[in-house]
Amino acid sequence: MSITEVVQHDQEIPSFPFADTFSPHSSGRLAEYAREAPAIRVRFGPGQLPIWLIVRYAPARAMLADPRFSRTRTLDFSPPLTAGQMPDPNSLLWLDPPEHTRIRRMVNAGFAHRRIERMRPWIAATARARIDAMTAQGAPGDIRTLAFNLPIEVICQLLGVPDLDREKVRTWSESLFRFHLDPKGSAEGLFALYGYMGELVRARKAAAGDADSPEGLLDVLIAAADDDGTLTETELHSLAMTLLIGGFETTGGVISNVITTLLTQRSHWEALVADPSGMPNAIEELLRYHPLSMTFPRVATADVDLGGFVVRAGEVVVVPLAAMSRDPAVFTDPDRLDLTREPVPNLTFGAGVHHCIGAHLARVELTEVLTALIEKVPGLRLAVAPTELHYELKAPIGRPETLPVLW
Repeated sequence: MSITEVVQHDQEIPSFPFADTFSPHSSGRLAEYAREAPAIRVRFGPGQLPIWLIVRYAPARAMLADPRFSRTRTLDFSPPLTAGQMPDPNSLLWLDPPEHTRIRRMVNAGFAHRRIERMRPWIAATARARIDAMTAQGAPGDIRTLAFNLPIEVICQLLGVPDLDREKVRTWSESLFRFHLDPKGSAEGLFALYGYMGELVRARKAAAGDADSPEGLLDVLIAAADDDGTLTETELHSLAMTLLIGGFETTGGVISNVITTLLTQRSHWEALVADPSGMPNAIEELLRYHPLSMTFPRVATADVDLGGFVVRAGEVVVVPLAAMSRDPAVFTDPDRLDLTREPVPNLTFGAGVHHCIGAHLARVELTEVLTALIEKVPGLRLAVAPTELHYELKAPIGRPETLPVLW
C-alpha cells in the first residue's frame, strides 16, 4: 500500500504534534492515549499525513530495532523537521543499511568510549571556565548560556573546528533551530554553515599528513575514507554537518531541562550536593525524565505486527520518546523523579541501528556540567519563581527561553 493510498483510507483523526508534545513536562495528551492503546493514528506535519504514533515502550523498542522500518523511505514525503530544514538525503540520519552501516562504521571510532573519556578532562575544565565567567559577571546569571555553549564547544573540539571559527559556527548553528522565530535567519545560517563545513573538509583534506596540524574527528574520517575509498566528499560533508548540528542542540536542551528540574525540585539538587557519589545513577534517571523529544519518522517496508496493532507496508510511524520514558509498565511511578531509581534501559537515545552515536558524549557532558556546578556554586538557585519561566515549545526539545539563577 502506498503512502497516498494510506492517506485516502483514513478518516478524521487528531493532529500531531499536540500543544504539549515538546514540553519538558510530562505530556498529558500522550499519557491519556497511552492508557488506551499501544499506538494511535494521528495526522502529522504540514501535509497532515496520517501516521502511527507509538505511545508505549514495548512496541516502540520493537519498531526501532526492526529493519523493516525505513528512514530512507520517509524522504518520499518530505518529512517535517522542527527546525524547518529540508532533510539531507546523504545524511547518516536518513540512510538505511547497508549505506548507513558503511558510513556508521567509519564514524564509530570517533565516538568510541576511550576517545570520549580522553576528552573528559577538557570538557570538565571547559565547564568550569564557563561557570567562572558567569560568576565573574555577577548575579543573576543565565545558566542557559552554559547549557548551550558547552555542547557547541565540545563538538567543535571533537571535529577539529579552529578556535577562531567557533563563535561564528555557534551563531549559525543556533539560528537553525529558531526557524519558528526567524525563518530567513535560519535559512541564512544553514547556507553559511554548509559553506563553512565544506571549506573545512577541503582544508583538512589538504592538511592530511601534516604533523603540525592538530587531529580532530574530521581528520579521522578523512583518513578512513582515503583508506577505504567508499566515502565521497559529499557524504563526508553531510556527515560533518550531521555531527555538528546533532552534537549541540539536543544536548543543550537536555542540560537546560535537567538543571531547571533540579532547581525547581530542590531536594534533588541538595541531595547531589550532599553526596555527589550518586551522580551516575542520577544521570540515568535525569535522562529518563528528560529524554529527547521524538524519533525521526520511519516507513514500514512490509506488514509488521507490533503487538495489538499491525503497521501496513507504506505506513509511517513516529515514536515520542517522552511517552516511552513514562510508561508505567516499565517504570514504577514514572512521573516521579527518583535519583536513586535502579536504572532501567530507556529509549532516551533511541535503539537499533540508529541509536544515537553521541550517547556517551552526552552523558559525559551532562555529568561534568552538574559536577562543576555542584563544586563551584553549591548554593545555586533560581532567580525567579518556577511559574515565571517561559518555555520554547516549538524547538526540537522544549526548554526555558532563559534560566536566571543566583548562587
